[in-house]
Amino acid sequence: MFPLVFRATGPINQVLVAVGDVVESGQLLAELDTTDLTLSLAQSRVQQEISEAQLKKLQAPPDSMDVAAAQAAVEVAQAGVASAEAARASAQAAYRDLLAPNTETERTINDAQLKQAEINLKRAQQAYNKIKDQPDVGIYPQSAELEQASANYELVKAQTAKTAEPASQAQVAAALNQIAQAESGVRNAQAQVVNAQNNLQNLLEGAKVEDIDIAKAQVKQSQLSQLQAERQLENARLVAPLSGVVSEVNIKQGELPTAGRPAVVVTDLSAFQMKVLVDEIDVRQIDVGQPVRLSVDALPGVEITGKVTEIAPTASNVNGTIAYEVTIVPDATDAPLRAGMSATAIVTTAEVDDVLLVPNRYITLNRDSGLAYVYKLVEGEPVQQEIELGLRNERESQVLAGLTDDDVLALVTQSSSDQLRGALFGGGN
Repeated sequence: MFPLVFRATGPINQVLVAVGDVVESGQLLAELDTTDLTLSLAQSRVQQEISEAQLKKLQAPPDSMDVAAAQAAVEVAQAGVASAEAARASAQAAYRDLLAPNTETERTINDAQLKQAEINLKRAQQAYNKIKDQPDVGIYPQSAELEQASANYELVKAQTAKTAEPASQAQVAAALNQIAQAESGVRNAQAQVVNAQNNLQNLLEGAKVEDIDIAKAQVKQSQLSQLQAERQLENARLVAPLSGVVSEVNIKQGELPTAGRPAVVVTDLSAFQMKVLVDEIDVRQIDVGQPVRLSVDALPGVEITGKVTEIAPTASNVNGTIAYEVTIVPDATDAPLRAGMSATAIVTTAEVDDVLLVPNRYITLNRDSGLAYVYKLVEGEPVQQEIELGLRNERESQVLAGLTDDDVLALVTQSSSDQLRGALFGGGN
């Protein structure tokens, strides 16, 4: 029998078999609700595609269009530096001009402009004097020319006086601010050149080794995530491990599986086996491959043979007695064997004639010393007598020394090992 349990949690989505159904190896028997697990698997697959694409991009050579664009960005940034430096030079020149006194040429020009304005004013005054006594003098052009010449003279006079004055604090502060802004522009333009050159160099050199290693690790991580998602989805499904018959179904749709109880049990009717417990003293006489005779309670008179296929490497403690599990597989037979039938296994390890036999229930074994004892009646009283044992089976043991045919034994007690032999196979005939 093969009990099957879910290795995931959740409600039962569907049960596809019933007791008595014949199933094939690999057939789906039942499954939990896998909606979330299916989504997780899809997400892990998408993540794997993304990580593989990122790795491929890092490992690919640079695109010619990207290189051309990066080179153009360097040239634009360099042109920006030249423009920023020109703006800084202009601001510095303006500051110097603001602080510098008038030159001889500038003074000569100012004096000439002022003298020309005086001459124009005198001419206009003389022309006006000729008509000033005329009625409606204001309508004559000489009046307007005099007014214009007076205004020009005052303007030139004021400009000449202003150029002779030193720059104000506000003008100096504004000029210095222009220089500071120009300096910041130069630094920003230079930083853009460095960034553009670095981008071009990185593009030409390709991805760094450590970046590629990180991308490879991310690919492996996404692959593991996908495997984990696939495993979780598999754990939510029960699949027949072999061909056989469904002997138990302990789940229903919509319910949660019961902990500690198999969801489905599949029985392989093509290969029966029998498991028996053998006392530690007797197990040394049994070997794998040894022939066995089987007596099935439900099939009286039918003799079935088999072989020992496995002896457990570790012992079990049954009611204080140490025993080993032995697996026996029947040979091919036409007998109508069914799973769960009771049977007795008989293993013949040796045959002897004309020996002294004592029922096992009369024998007491000291497992620490390995010695065997019986109680012999001496003058009507039971006396402990050490004996030497030979061959033994589940009912009787051969006595090699310590007793004679005429001795009478007393049944004083029954050890736990004797109780075990009453229910388990322990030796040969």
